[in-house]
Amino acid sequence: MQGFGKGFPMQSNGKLARTVALLIGDRPLPHSPSAEVAVLGSVLIAADDALPVVARMLSVEGSFYDPRHQVIIEACLDLYNKQPRARVDLVALADHLSRHGKLEAAGGHAYLAQIANSVPTAANIEHYVSIVRDHAVLRRLIRAGADMVENCFEPHDTIKELTDSIEEEILSVTADRQSGEAVALSDVVMDAFDYINKLRTHDPSVMGIQTGFNQLDRITMGLRAGEMIVLAARPSMGKTSLALNIAENLAVKTSTPLPVGIFSLEMNVRQLVLRLLCSQALISLSDIREGAMSGSRWQAIGAAAQRLKTAPIYIDDATANMDVLELRARARRMKRDYDIRVLFVDYLQLLKPVLMNRNATRENEVSQMSSGIKGLAKELNIPIVVLAQLNRQADDAAKGGPRLSHLRESGAIEQDADVVCLLSRKQEQDGGGQKADPDPHTPIDADLMVAKNRNGRTGLVKLSFVPAYTHFEDRHEGRVDDEAVPEDRE
Repeated sequence: MQGFGKGFPMQSNGKLARTVALLIGDRPLPHSPSAEVAVLGSVLIAADDALPVVARMLSVEGSFYDPRHQVIIEACLDLYNKQPRARVDLVALADHLSRHGKLEAAGGHAYLAQIANSVPTAANIEHYVSIVRDHAVLRRLIRAGADMVENCFEPHDTIKELTDSIEEEILSVTADRQSGEAVALSDVVMDAFDYINKLRTHDPSVMGIQTGFNQLDRITMGLRAGEMIVLAARPSMGKTSLALNIAENLAVKTSTPLPVGIFSLEMNVRQLVLRLLCSQALISLSDIREGAMSGSRWQAIGAAAQRLKTAPIYIDDATANMDVLELRARARRMKRDYDIRVLFVDYLQLLKPVLMNRNATRENEVSQMSSGIKGLAKELNIPIVVLAQLNRQADDAAKGGPRLSHLRESGAIEQDADVVCLLSRKQEQDGGGQKADPDPHTPIDADLMVAKNRNGRTGLVKLSFVPAYTHFEDRHEGRVDDEAVPEDRE
């Protein structure tokens, strides 16, 4: 077996080679000799046009099945990348291969001449390259399958680590297949103009997903696909409740419910559902826990349960040992199985870092998690709302409100996030200047500061919070305060 694709040196792994042989039998590995020859022929007659396409569309290492073709394309790229750039044609290629002792491995003079005469023009180079690339992807997928079989018989890792690594390998193959290229401004400027016009007319197709909190939606224009939205607060400020209220608005309190996913690393499913029931029924959580259910309260809970029963909310009460790789794997499955439109993660700092070197700091770890979630939002093309904790300095700055610099353990969270919302509540004090214990049924003023908005404005969202019901709502419909974002001054 030869040319098994990028990262598949068959000679170096006898066990893997035998596994593949058992899997495929007498069938040849996927490849197209004619497409490989056509790519090389196009390069030899029009290198300046063909080689940039090859470099853009192919992960060149191992992409050619025939080892002669792999030697030839690598030599062509060596010539093309020289400074000053060397001419790439039949004569120059043969000379280069001969001087490096690779002419025989490339098939010799006669075979090179045959390739040079294989196509009349390089006009179809992209089509030829796409065929070669697709066959290389198939070979890599076979390798991933063989790896899976081999690793299952030699389980050195846990099942979780094994399944995560397999999924990562398959996804890396499909990612390699995707290619991008530069576009001319003339090709996209009218699309941008059309987008602006849709914004002007409030076309729903370009608006973000509405959270149900009017002031917040006016500032952020909703939750946008591919964005990472950070909701940060000190402990016990209600960030989980606010996230659940948004999920509730999306999946329950609307004529067109949207599927919502929730990863909870802090609370289990029952705890989350109890909070959803309290918010829906406007019943005190303490009354539920104490069993203090009058007839009307019981009816309200029953009605709330019926509404939530059909809501497209999918909860994964992940363990605190979940790392970013496992989160990504589970989120992909949730997207595939339920087509979730928004994902909530509660909360960032409870994720476990993927293996790092022993000198890694906590800031390095949180940075890794943050960038991983940002990448996941772009990959799934959905908004991901990530809860995060603020550090203790946010308590000392209570009068001025929390700031971006109070994001705990990493400035990377601020950097990766498209939107950062900082939640705080006014603390009542007793006569001695100590924090009072207010009636949990009394609404409390809460401030949600949109402190960063990559694609829009910042501002203050005024909310009311009823602790007993774990329920937030808009405080009033006044003018949004655009000047309320506190500056980061040390």
